[in-house]
Amino acid sequence: MRSTKMMWTGGLMAFGGWLLLFLIVLGHVPRTYFLNFFGYGLSFVGLLVALVGILDHIRPQR
Repeated sequence: MRSTKMMWTGGLMAFGGWLLLFLIVLGHVPRTYFLNFFGYGLSFVGLLVALVGILDHIRPQR
């Protein structure tokens, strides 16, 4: 996967997880253990994927 695609994918995943958790806090989405862990996991994995994409983008090519 290309680094720019990884950065966009990770950023969208992190934003989606943040948005889900924000809607849970506002009360628009029901609070369940599954949705809480899913939102946290989505944000965490999204941040990791975006970080790997950034590191791959700035790494010197051999």
